[in-house]
Amino acid sequence: MPRRTFPHLSALLLVTVASSVLAAQNDQQPTDFISLPHGTTNIAVYAARQSFDGLWNNGIQAQRVEGSTSMTVLRANRHFSVGEEGKYTIAPLIALSASDTKVNAPSAPLLAGDTAGVGDLRLGTAFWFYSDHVNREYVMATAIVSLPTGAYIPTQAVNIGENRTKTVLSLGWMQPLGSAWVLDLVPEIAFFGDNKAYRGNNRLSQDTAYAMSTTLRYKATQSMHLYGTAQVNRGGATQRNGIAMTGAPDNTRLALGTLLFSTDKSQIQLRYSKDVQIDNGLRNTGEIMLRWSTVF
Repeated sequence: MPRRTFPHLSALLLVTVASSVLAAQNDQQPTDFISLPHGTTNIAVYAARQSFDGLWNNGIQAQRVEGSTSMTVLRANRHFSVGEEGKYTIAPLIALSASDTKVNAPSAPLLAGDTAGVGDLRLGTAFWFYSDHVNREYVMATAIVSLPTGAYIPTQAVNIGENRTKTVLSLGWMQPLGSAWVLDLVPEIAFFGDNKAYRGNNRLSQDTAYAMSTTLRYKATQSMHLYGTAQVNRGGATQRNGIAMTGAPDNTRLALGTLLFSTDKSQIQLRYSKDVQIDNGLRNTGEIMLRWSTVF
């Protein structure tokens, strides 16, 4: 590989490990939009495995890169009713993660290898400014800040931590469509701080990224729901010391999943997703996610 393309690829690998291959930063799932009673705690545990390939440039695979990431996430939030007669709900949240990534890059052996560790700490809050529990209609806003606490070694091309701050703002709207269908809409915008220790003393910066997710869910039975999600990602191009390195991914992702309600308070979710279109970067060639969630 020519020397001038080395930072280009390593920047993509860094973004890939930290951001689950160019996807929405706040991966909200069906039923996450429901506000819970005052004092209720929600715990969710995720396990996911994703494979990826690249390097894509203007929709063409320009370099041969492949790999996989295994991730475990623990998320917890607590709901509080606020305002007159508890009209609104606020839910502070915390999320912790750990990942193991393997990369094979035949055209750039120095970039191949394994890395594992704890990811960046994420803190935030969700705020419901409209909740209609009778008709199951909800509108909420979420703000999450990612702090540079994760495993990061400047000399490595692939890292678990991002060594920068990240702020993600999103909305969530849940709207029933008759008795058996539910529509979820999630627009998102993400702002990135600079990594000032990228491969030494270089500065890695990233443009604002945007995402829009639409989920249609079908209540097959009281205990089993089926859903499909379409997600569009735009923006997020990267620069090294102010010089353009990667274009915006401009990728489209589709997912199919099922929700199984094991009890009144617990559920299990299984989802498969993959990119069906990408312009630049690394493509998600398949991801399996299993999530267990409970409230108490």
